Amino acid sequence: MKYLEYSTIEELNQALACVDMGEFRLFGRLEAYSCKNSGDDRKLRNHLETKYLEVEGELSTSLGTSPEMALSPSSPFGPLSQSTSRKTMFYLLATLNAAYPDYDFSDVKPEYFHRIPGIGMAANYVNTALFNLGDDSFAKNAGGKIWETVDEVVKCDECEIYQFQPDRDSEPDADEGNLWSFYFLFFNRKLKRVLLLTCRAVNFMSPVQIGIDEVDYVEDGGMEVDDGYRRNSYDQFTMHNIEV
Repeated sequence: MKYLEYSTIEELNQALACVDMGEFRLFGRLEAYSCKNSGDDRKLRNHLETKYLEVEGELSTSLGTSPEMALSPSSPFGPLSQSTSRKTMFYLLATLNAAYPDYDFSDVKPEYFHRIPGIGMAANYVNTALFNLGDDSFAKNAGGKIWETVDEVVKCDECEIYQFQPDRDSEPDADEGNLWSFYFLFFNRKLKRVLLLTCRAVNFMSPVQIGIDEVDYVEDGGMEVDDGYRRNSYDQFTMHNIEV
C-alpha cells in the first residue's frame, strides 16, 4: 500500500493528535493509501491465499461439500470462495499493517470486520463518540471536518465501509489506560483507495507514548524521529482550545 499525502488530512491529524478533554485525552488520525502493492503486500497476499486454500480443502473434506459452499458463509466481504472477496480483505489488512508497522494483522479473522451499510451509520457512530466527550463545540467542529475530509479523499457515496472490531490480542491500541477506540476503513474500489479513520480515548494519568529513545530534539521544540516524520513536543501535542 502506498501512503497518500493530503494537506487536509495532515491539518486534521495535527488538530486531533492529542486533545486534552480534562479527565482523558483524545487521539485521532486519518491515513489514506492507494492499493499499490509493495513487497510486504505481496507476501501478505500470498499468505492469505495459501491460508484460505488450506481452509478450503479442510472444510470441503470435513463437511463433504464443495469448496464454494464451504467458504461461502460468515464473511463481511462476501463469499471467501470468490477472489474479489479475498482481495477486499487483503486491502484492509494491508492498510492496517501499513498504519501500524509494529503489528502484524496477517492472521486477523474475517469476523473481526463488520460491513457498515452506509455513511450515515458510520457518521452517527463517530459523531456520538465525539459528543460523549462532553464538549459539544469540539464535537461539532471536529465531526464536520472529519466527514468533509473523508468525502474529499474517498467519496463517501462510492465507498464500502468496514469497522474493525478486534479482540484484545489483535487490538493495536490496547495499552493500559485506553478507555475506548474505534477503527473505520473506507474502501473506494473504483479509485483503488483506502482511508483509515481511528480515534481512542486514554486516561489522563496514562503517559503519552512518544518513544524518547528514538527522538532527537530540534531547535523549534519539535521532535524528529528516525522514520523521517516530524512529531510535536508534548506541549505542542496537547491542545486545550482546538480549531478544526
